[in-house]
Amino acid sequence: MPRQLHYDRLLCLTILALTCFGLLMVFSVTAADGDPSFSFIRKQGIAAVIGLAGMRFLMFRDYHEWRNQKVVFGVVGAAIVLLTMAFLFGSGANTGRWLSLGGFSFQPSEVAKLAVILFLAYYLETHGDKIDSVRSMAGGGIVLAAFCALIFGGRDLGTAVAIGVVAATMLWTAGLRMRWFLAGIVLAIGLVYAATIVEPYRMQRITTFLHPEEDPLGAGFQAMQSQIAIGSGGVIGQGLMFGRQKMRFLPAAHTDFIFGVIGEETGLVGCSIIVIAFGLILWRGLWVSIRAPDAFGRYLAVGVTAMIVCQAMINMGVALSMLPTKGMPLPFVSYGGSSLIVCLIGSGLLLNVSQHAD
Repeated sequence: MPRQLHYDRLLCLTILALTCFGLLMVFSVTAADGDPSFSFIRKQGIAAVIGLAGMRFLMFRDYHEWRNQKVVFGVVGAAIVLLTMAFLFGSGANTGRWLSLGGFSFQPSEVAKLAVILFLAYYLETHGDKIDSVRSMAGGGIVLAAFCALIFGGRDLGTAVAIGVVAATMLWTAGLRMRWFLAGIVLAIGLVYAATIVEPYRMQRITTFLHPEEDPLGAGFQAMQSQIAIGSGGVIGQGLMFGRQKMRFLPAAHTDFIFGVIGEETGLVGCSIIVIAFGLILWRGLWVSIRAPDAFGRYLAVGVTAMIVCQAMINMGVALSMLPTKGMPLPFVSYGGSSLIVCLIGSGLLLNVSQHAD
């Protein structure tokens, strides 16, 4: 008699709770900021429905079906085409990030995250103990470099760095030797430094991060307002819907700085719960990877977990002024349909692997 499969319920409940809380916070921020048509919460709700449907579908569809070479390179090719289209024809705050389709805008770089994870999971499993060879590193490195170059070309250094961190985590799990990591770190530092000095606004973010108080009404405005929001929340917060910083004081309160609003409205208690929730995702995600029945499942679990947790750490670090300002949404919580859908779809893959865990 075949073994009955059970997904990780704690992991699933945590993801669902964060998604529901995110919808509540998006409504809290956008309703107070003057959105009488409720367009933000409607779009976020539609994205949540699409994402949850995708998560539900992938939860109960054997992840081994994605190990097919044609499927992997089909996803990779589609992601590269979308990134190229965004680079050539994209619009938004930074040209090359957004594509519009049927009245909806999405970020191909979000799709690229899953494509990279799927590719590396397949590539690392098929190459096995040959991963340390120059030929194997070159093959995987070319694909990874193509993704990062197209994303960076859209002036999105942060996402390129995040993808690099996810890739490094998966490579570490595969047992890549330390010499390759040291070489990669040196190369990454050099590239990030060059990218920073080429664009004046990136260098300004670094200097503002070090001394935000020197320009509180200019470059340091977001960081200072985020600190005020979190600090004014105290232990239990001012209550949902009763925050003040979201009322045109804290820029990007519904996206990049939603953690500041959480701090103001729910206080230390609410912020701690959010941190614990992502800690649970990290714990259960790593547990799933350890118990995965094969290398492909292990790398998938590690990649999805690293994608979600890394993005959360960057977002919260920026809101707490522990990192330079970078536009990156808080997974499941911030407004942004592309991010929400991709995180939920990735979670579906992770939960599917959990069903097959020993």
